[in-house]
Amino acid sequence: MDHFTDMLEEAENIHDIFSLVKDAVRETLKESRAGVNLGLIELGNPAEGFLGAYYPVGSNIIVMNKTPIRRIIETNPDLMKPYLFSVLLHEYLHSLGYLKEGDTRKLTYMITRQMFGDDHIVTEISGNLNKFLPFLIYPGGFPQTENEITLIEDTEEISYIG
Repeated sequence: MDHFTDMLEEAENIHDIFSLVKDAVRETLKESRAGVNLGLIELGNPAEGFLGAYYPVGSNIIVMNKTPIRRIIETNPDLMKPYLFSVLLHEYLHSLGYLKEGDTRKLTYMITRQMFGDDHIVTEISGNLNKFLPFLIYPGGFPQTENEITLIEDTEEISYIG
């Protein structure tokens, strides 16, 4: 557990966190998938809703919503790494074929508990994201402002967590 906690703390960018996600899945489920890309898009948030990321089934990309990332920077930057780990883990599990949302949430929580322990913030986020919504969404909503996905390696936005 301490190993993963230290590795998450030392992560310098989204790619480091995604590598740690893949390591956690390999260690717990003995599964992996190569060639998954990461992208960003400004999807906004509805007044009472949240979409952190999505995986288009059959694709090779996990698309992260910039809105909650920016909101975390504004409200509680210490949540960034745990948030990114939890969301990337959830979407990576979808890319491995775990498509039922409820099952994927349970599996995400099980993996984070195993890798970080019950009391780590990653496990808390994975277990009850609603508790963290004030740090993730704009009250009253925020409009979607982009229609094109930007691959993370093509942008400087990797520095979000730096």
